[in-house]
Amino acid sequence: MKRILILTANPTNTKPLRVSEEVREIKSACERSQNREQFEVVSEEAVGIEELRRTLLKHKPDIIHFSGHGAGEQGLALMADNGEYS
Repeated sequence: MKRILILTANPTNTKPLRVSEEVREIKSACERSQNREQFEVVSEEAVGIEELRRTLLKHKPDIIHFSGHGAGEQGLALMADNGEYS
């Protein structure tokens, strides 16, 4: 079985995104798939740097989908403890 890990981050100081809807659409598409028994979909919301490391080690995903903002050369816009971009 392949594990798909969906990570979301929408810091308060970034443009609002519809990450919950995106997660729901991905899960729904997997459930409708003919090969749905071959995949497990797991999602983690409001991911920060520390959560990212722990989540990757905990779930050991085969596929990772990130829903959030990028920060150019700085990488992904993850959540800080205050809810803003870190």
